[in-house]
Amino acid sequence: MISWKTAIGTALCDFVEQHTGTRPDLKPSRKAHLASGSFLRGDAEAAAQALSSHVTECILLGTPLLARVDAENGWLLFYLTADAIDAYAKTLPPAEEPDDSYVSRRLWTMARHADAKTPDDPVLLDGFYAMLFSAPRGEERFFAAPRAHEGMERVALEQRLSRMATILLWERRNPV
Repeated sequence: MISWKTAIGTALCDFVEQHTGTRPDLKPSRKAHLASGSFLRGDAEAAAQALSSHVTECILLGTPLLARVDAENGWLLFYLTADAIDAYAKTLPPAEEPDDSYVSRRLWTMARHADAKTPDDPVLLDGFYAMLFSAPRGEERFFAAPRAHEGMERVALEQRLSRMATILLWERRNPV
């Protein structure tokens, strides 16, 4: 079973290289799910425009991986889809009993909720990818994301995090 981080990195790097001729260096970002500084000396705006016109071609597991590509201060900013999370989560067996760490136990509790489609919520996706790619304060961002909603909307959202939690547990158990 291939790591989700590895699968995303390979698909995204291949896509960017195919359309720009440059293989990007991918890093966690506070502004996007992933970012690349490979175009700091080049024209990031032109690269973002070229990639945006082909964004539907970036496919992983038969599902679109990229929602959009932006450029800012010479950096390419990549925003990934919730559909890709669903496609990958369906390839995983149920999460196993975790170690005794607080984070693993909390993820396991989330993973045991009913299997539901991953919410296409920007704050939640930001938190998920921050935690997945070990961005600064990634765990905090993921666990705090549902708090952007109130009352029953928050509860309903928390009950739809099974697939995200399962992926994060498998990534913690099998780090790349």
